[in-house]
Amino acid sequence: MPTHSILRRILLLHAAATLVTAVLAAWGAMLLIDSTGDRLQRQILDEYAQKMQHGLHRQGGGWTISKETASALRGGGSSFSFWIEDEGRPVAIENLRSDPSLSVPMRAGAAYFKRVRGPRIYSGVSMPLMGERGSWLVIVQNLDHPDVIFDDLRADIAVVGGVLLAVFLVGLLAVDAYIVRQSLAPLKRASRQVGQVSPYQLQQRVDTAGMPEEVVPLLQAINAALDRVEEAYRIERDFAADAAHELRTPLAILRLLVEQDGAPEAVPRLQRQIDALEAMVERLLLLAEVDAMACDPGEVTDLRALAEERVAGIAPLFIARGQEIEIVGAESVPVFAAHHLAARALDSLLENAMKHTPAGTHVVVTVDPAAEIRVADDGPGLPPFAAGDELFARFSSARRDFKSGSGLGLAIASELMARTGGNLEAAENRPCGTVFRMRFHPVPTAPRGARRG
Repeated sequence: MPTHSILRRILLLHAAATLVTAVLAAWGAMLLIDSTGDRLQRQILDEYAQKMQHGLHRQGGGWTISKETASALRGGGSSFSFWIEDEGRPVAIENLRSDPSLSVPMRAGAAYFKRVRGPRIYSGVSMPLMGERGSWLVIVQNLDHPDVIFDDLRADIAVVGGVLLAVFLVGLLAVDAYIVRQSLAPLKRASRQVGQVSPYQLQQRVDTAGMPEEVVPLLQAINAALDRVEEAYRIERDFAADAAHELRTPLAILRLLVEQDGAPEAVPRLQRQIDALEAMVERLLLLAEVDAMACDPGEVTDLRALAEERVAGIAPLFIARGQEIEIVGAESVPVFAAHHLAARALDSLLENAMKHTPAGTHVVVTVDPAAEIRVADDGPGLPPFAAGDELFARFSSARRDFKSGSGLGLAIASELMARTGGNLEAAENRPCGTVFRMRFHPVPTAPRGARRG
């Protein structure tokens, strides 16, 4: 299922809302500017019309106007034109500029109009001439004329307003991004805390302090779910430990009965099965113990000291079985790992090598500066069906000797390595045998007090 970013969604929705709001505000502002411009323009036209009404008079077959009025009208600039519509016939006015080629409305009252002719826009007014029946005075202004700056101002306002709107929108989105990121920072912190939860750290909980109140119920539900998981895990662990303890006594009685009453030819075979069951019980107890172990992720262990300690403890058993074991590699390799967990994991690998290889096998424990321990042997190697994660699964049949054993040794070693923050891998040891790699997280500089055993 595709995922989406809350930050991206908030920014997109806010940008859309801001853009719509800005466009509506700009549209409203332009309407206000247009209406204001039309009102001012009509006031100018009305003022000129009033002056013409008082300064016009007939002269012969035409119209003339007083010098004072003509001078005042010409003061408005060359963008204005003046003429008389006399019985439907345009008549120029002496001393005034006229452009009678436009059709104009002739009504009982003042009529304001706009005309478009080519690239030019004209705005004007026509009104009946007082005392003259069938005559209208006409005043027209060419809005594209250089003298008319109001339309230029409107165009400039539109351009500048568009640029300012773009800058405003980008700035607002940048501020929104910062605000939203800061608001989501507690959620990222909660996500990191939830990500630290593992089967080995079920005690981890999400700190709800400082969290937005909208997500606190969700985080509380997560904590409650983790409480239930931890409780169920504890019950399962306790059950395994109790079951293993309870099985010890019946197995001891069963061994005694086999030794006393069993058929001589069947006793060895039955004892081997009882040995396998007892080994499984011991492994179950060990699993319960391992699950209950605490782990300090900041603890530092020296792999060389660890290897020397564990090899020294098991070397007599190797010698007694006619096998050889040695340690090679770096003198000191500090890593982040809980010593007791790493020691148990290495013990499991050494026991595995000892039990499942014949006499004469040579086992080499290598301490690699790349923060790993390798346990390699020249025994028979892994069976053909042992592959991938199946080798480290509990009770897996993918073992060296798949006819015996509990199938828990490698599983325990793998789980112990996971708890230390490392991992366990297996591969063929050319030309024969098997090599197990215990990989850890290295320490950049060896701190004081690094544990060496």
